[in-house]
Amino acid sequence: MYLRLFGMYHDISNISNLLGGIMKKLMRCLFIVCILCFSISPVYARAGGGGSSGGGGGGSSGSSSHGSPPVRRTTSPQDRVVSLITFSFISYGFSYMKKYRRRYKAISMHKNMKKELEENNNSFFDEKKMNKVVADYYYTIQNAWNDRDMDTLKQCLSPTLYDQWQTKLNWWEYEGIRNELSDIRLLKTMVVEVGDDYFWSYIEGKMRDRMIKGNEVTQDNKEIFIEYWRFIVEDDRIYLDEIRQEDEV
Repeated sequence: MYLRLFGMYHDISNISNLLGGIMKKLMRCLFIVCILCFSISPVYARAGGGGSSGGGGGGSSGSSSHGSPPVRRTTSPQDRVVSLITFSFISYGFSYMKKYRRRYKAISMHKNMKKELEENNNSFFDEKKMNKVVADYYYTIQNAWNDRDMDTLKQCLSPTLYDQWQTKLNWWEYEGIRNELSDIRLLKTMVVEVGDDYFWSYIEGKMRDRMIKGNEVTQDNKEIFIEYWRFIVEDDRIYLDEIRQEDEV
């Protein structure tokens, strides 16, 4: 009986130590993730240009080949479990923090907009419906741009924006340049400002965006991008009127 109780206490103690080790590593790594996500501005080049960093340094002292052999540290199954769980938590945490940091500005704008609408007792704002409209326009416009479908674009764009895009596409055609889009995805959209006859929407998307001149691919981009789209309402129809990049808002 005493041996069984002692065994149960020993198992509980091992589990407690295991969880304690996980939490210590997790808190330490989450602290590092927070620093990386919020303290460092996004720089798309590694320090030192991605190569070896640091000078050659002083040469190591001439150690004898007859020194003591290096001590090899063995890893227990418990350590492997702790490392695996910690890595999984950190990967998820880092992904979540990057996503939140990317959307932080839009979330703040969205909250301010909702507060103003509530103060003005605006009961006509249907956010779910507006997000669906934006999503439909997003895919329609991206596909029409890829196909150079000017008739569809004319139905979706304001006259001013349509003229700008038509001029650009005509110039590219003259220069032998084409823009190919594929794997088009809309990751997130939210309305961030509403006026009497317009609204702004946050757009977070991803696609394969290739610029091709002749038979040569000059650009090939697959990164997530953020834009702000301004829609206007005229004669009960909605038109895309302006697009701004993330750093322009």
